[in-house]
Amino acid sequence: MSDTLPSSVDCAVLGGGPAGCSAAAWLAQLGLSTALLERGPQLCGSLSSLRYPQDWLLGHPGETLAALGERYAAHVDKLAQIHTELNTRLDHLDWHASEGWTLYLHGGESIRARSLLLATGLQPRRPEPLYPQRPRSTNVLDSLELTERRESLKPGHTLLLGGGDNAVENALYLAARGHQVTIWSRSDWRAQTHLIQQLDAAETIVRRPACAMPATVQIEGEQLLVRSKQFGDEHFDHVAVLLGYEPEASAWLLVSDALQRAGVTAPSHPFRDEPRFAALGLFVAGDASGRQHPSVQTALGDGVVAAKQVENFLRPLAESQPPLALRRNNRQVIHISGLRFGANLGVLDFEREGPQPILVDAEVNLGAQTIVSRDADIGHVLDYRRIRQIIIDECTAEHTDLLEALLGKLCTRLMKLHGVVGVRIKVSKLEIFPDCQVAISAECGQW
Repeated sequence: MSDTLPSSVDCAVLGGGPAGCSAAAWLAQLGLSTALLERGPQLCGSLSSLRYPQDWLLGHPGETLAALGERYAAHVDKLAQIHTELNTRLDHLDWHASEGWTLYLHGGESIRARSLLLATGLQPRRPEPLYPQRPRSTNVLDSLELTERRESLKPGHTLLLGGGDNAVENALYLAARGHQVTIWSRSDWRAQTHLIQQLDAAETIVRRPACAMPATVQIEGEQLLVRSKQFGDEHFDHVAVLLGYEPEASAWLLVSDALQRAGVTAPSHPFRDEPRFAALGLFVAGDASGRQHPSVQTALGDGVVAAKQVENFLRPLAESQPPLALRRNNRQVIHISGLRFGANLGVLDFEREGPQPILVDAEVNLGAQTIVSRDADIGHVLDYRRIRQIIIDECTAEHTDLLEALLGKLCTRLMKLHGVVGVRIKVSKLEIFPDCQVAISAECGQW
């Protein structure tokens, strides 16, 4: 870790959680200079309050996430090619095709980065009717606040809104410490089996699975008034809103603004890993991508994958690279035109007697790609022979009555190929009528 802010780096990583630390560590070991920018006072600070033993991280049974976070941070601190900035916030960003990214910090400093990686993690969902912002009550808690305060929370009548692992585990924890707990889920319980079994055995806990959420949570003196159609008006001492997480959006908004000013369509939110943005030197890792099952383990793995994507972007070929702007704005499409063969297709009697001649035209969009200025290994590209064979195989493997169904099969199969982001396909029946051909086309994915 260096002491002074460098003027330029190969990659700037926004977010110093497990995904950001994992990516930065790999980038350093790949020989790429990295700036790791964290808005909090410490790396992996989101894990610092999680001091209860866990058993779901392979190889670390009984260890706390807080202890793991301290180890991750210590590892990053030892890597000289990583410059870490804590308590750092961005004012804005710029992107230029020939220069990459420029990050402007709150303190007036700036840093240039050839690539940018978003690893900004999650924030608790706080739906306004259930989590009143004004006037603010310390008795309405989100998941992070409950984790920090649950050991010192005064026993009382406590409502937990949610039905996942977090809600059920907290219901059991608080009930064991003298709280009168009601757990209320809009769906059936989604927690792990052993937690649901413990919940079913806890007779003191009021369980409300598959019930519509309350209409509002209102502050009424020192208590909280919870209103719902099904249960009317009820009073609680504490309400915890445990309805999951959503990607933290502040960094994405700055990125979106920078791209819009540069005339580039900004990514949707949450920002997914899309080839067309990798061509701009823009990547995402960990829970910021809105993955379905966020966890420390998946965040660490995402960091590794993102670091390799950054390396591939910065070092697409060892030598003879075209200009940076040319590399970043190319889209490649594979075309298969006029492919003729016999297919088992059709609902008419004569069509069931044997293969019918068809003609297939296909376009397969590979998104933004590096322009290859010299021959490369065929293993690094999508072999068009494979596309041709897939089309033939799908059309001849079994009889399909409807042409529309055949198009669906072809689109589904081709979209599963690595690197494919869009498919256009047209199938023509050549001999269904004596005076014309009949064709149907379909399009899916990105174009």
